[in-house]
Amino acid sequence: MSLEAELVSSLTAHLASVQPILDRYGLWALFVSCLVEGFGIPLPGETLLIACALMAASGDLDLASVLAVAWVGTQLGDIIGFLIGGWGLKRLLGSGAVPPQRLQRAEALFARWGMGLLMVGRFLDGIRQTSNLAAGLLAMPWWRFLLGTLIGTSLWVGTFGLGAYLLKEDFHAIVAFLKPLGPAGLTLTALLLISLILYLIRRRRPHRAGKNDF
Repeated sequence: MSLEAELVSSLTAHLASVQPILDRYGLWALFVSCLVEGFGIPLPGETLLIACALMAASGDLDLASVLAVAWVGTQLGDIIGFLIGGWGLKRLLGSGAVPPQRLQRAEALFARWGMGLLMVGRFLDGIRQTSNLAAGLLAMPWWRFLLGTLIGTSLWVGTFGLGAYLLKEDFHAIVAFLKPLGPAGLTLTALLLISLILYLIRRRRPHRAGKNDF
């Protein structure tokens, strides 16, 4: 079996594994999963988002509801993670567990590059669950955090939610092809999928307008 086929099979298996959760809890499962990932608890938020988007493409769910639930849950989780990092972890590490000089250097680096990390890290497992905690811990300015997480959340939900809805079965193949390329590949994946999504939306509008003329 080729690497691409293995990745497609793996994604299909992951989608099948979360189907019973969706059948039982519906969009609440998506909301809770996106929420708790924002403050460090690893749940299959990305898989659930893709699964819900594909269900919407089949007519089993409403796409607007899927995107709204994922966006709100993700955004709330990110803010909670930022607050936990700033109020809880900051006090814990401020007790001397980490040398002050090292913490100050980390704060300076995060102040400079943190916004990009919040946007790109949304697409990376591990970083997605911890970047908000780090932003709060390292005293990232709240307005930079909000801007970074708003952009990151919107790109992530648009890529894996709207992308899966519009591309359907082809979404598996695209993700399988670009997934092994690492962080740069995932960033490229997001950019390519967003461009394709915008193209498909623009392509559909004239088609619908033409139908309304009759």
